[in-house]
Amino acid sequence: MRKTGVLPMQMLRRLLPKYIHGINANSLNPASIDLPLAEEAYRLETIFLPRPGERVRDLIKEVGGVRHDLKNHLEVGVPYLVRLAGSFRLPRMVYGYLNPKSSTGRINLLCRVVADGVEMYDALIPEGWKGETWVLAIAGSFPELLSPGNAVSQLRLFDDKSFLTPLELNLAVEEGGLIFRANGVCMHGKDLRRHDDSFLLTLRVRDDQTGFECRGVKRILDFSKIGQYRGRDFFTLPEVRGDGVVLRRGNFYILSTDERVMVPPGLSAELRAIDPRFGEFRSHAAGYIDLGWGFGKNGEKRGRPITLEVTPHEDMFVRHGQVVARIRYEWMQEVPEVIYDAARSNYTKQAGPKLSKHFGGW
Repeated sequence: MRKTGVLPMQMLRRLLPKYIHGINANSLNPASIDLPLAEEAYRLETIFLPRPGERVRDLIKEVGGVRHDLKNHLEVGVPYLVRLAGSFRLPRMVYGYLNPKSSTGRINLLCRVVADGVEMYDALIPEGWKGETWVLAIAGSFPELLSPGNAVSQLRLFDDKSFLTPLELNLAVEEGGLIFRANGVCMHGKDLRRHDDSFLLTLRVRDDQTGFECRGVKRILDFSKIGQYRGRDFFTLPEVRGDGVVLRRGNFYILSTDERVMVPPGLSAELRAIDPRFGEFRSHAAGYIDLGWGFGKNGEKRGRPITLEVTPHEDMFVRHGQVVARIRYEWMQEVPEVIYDAARSNYTKQAGPKLSKHFGGW
């Protein structure tokens, strides 16, 4: 294993006292840090990005920001800016990327982090960066209630570029497998479809378990309430035609890959944006996949399907086996103390499309 890459839990813990303030060890995941919301929030007219040297706080009035009390819900389609708790002063050799947490993607809550002086969303925090971080949150399908302390984004820290080379990918496939068929058979060689530094993943369509569709409802979802909602109150079943499913522009879908994905303990992975030549749609809203996903506690698993949060930009008929996503693997600096499948999570038992942790049943 390389000695550089994604920082594991034990290294993140060492950074907390000196470089990361206001966030405790309870926010640590195997290779990321949950970032809780603070109380300060604003309703905006538009989204925005700062330029180098600009503070986010100084731009709030320019985008029509008015103070928002988090006791009130987020309106559908309206951008809100919520400050993240904690402050950062990163070491010179460390930079970071951010991802929305899976449970935000599955309720169509689009969350992007903006940071002082950083001119990209959820992107690189330059080495030695310090300042405030904020979440731009937009409820896409139904009103949603956020509270201080809710974690909707997570931070990963790196000390060097960590993408696997083609040779390293081939070796990982041969040594233990990364992508598996629905029946658990490891995929090799030409069976693995590639796109640049990523593997392509395809859609699973089954009459009894294709996924869920949200056409927009007025009911409010409280992000703090776990297992308190029925899926049918927010979602319906999508229109399946033979071996395909109809996706309507303006609606939101929870679907699944046909392939089972494994992320061995020495690696982490991220879903990347799909090439528009495969279709005009967004196939995921979170993206980061923890190390140990689909591995089992001791390597006994043969991968696990990836849930997709799909937003089509045009009406589409998408068939079983059609390319809908791509995944890229990265090196960990070292194996963390705990891997995903050994920790408690709402998603370790998913075998197909699964609603967020807020839903206790259909």
